[in-house]
Amino acid sequence: MELSTDQIRALENGEAVPVTIKHTRCVILRTDIYERVQALLDMEDAYPLIDETFREGWEAPGMADYDRYDELKQQCR
Repeated sequence: MELSTDQIRALENGEAVPVTIKHTRCVILRTDIYERVQALLDMEDAYPLIDETFREGWEAPGMADYDRYDELKQQCR
């Protein structure tokens, strides 16, 4: 596959380049950009830990401070 000068320039600038291969729409990314995107997608593995962290939700001790956010913010100044 050959890329146009504009497509190459876009890749050099970190942009995604849309292409169609045999009627299949694809995107070409630089490896460093792909790795960053992949890391975000892999966050799914962290969901159980995130769920555990927020299990108590808004009823957790200390969350009442959010009801007094403006008041507490003024005290910090």
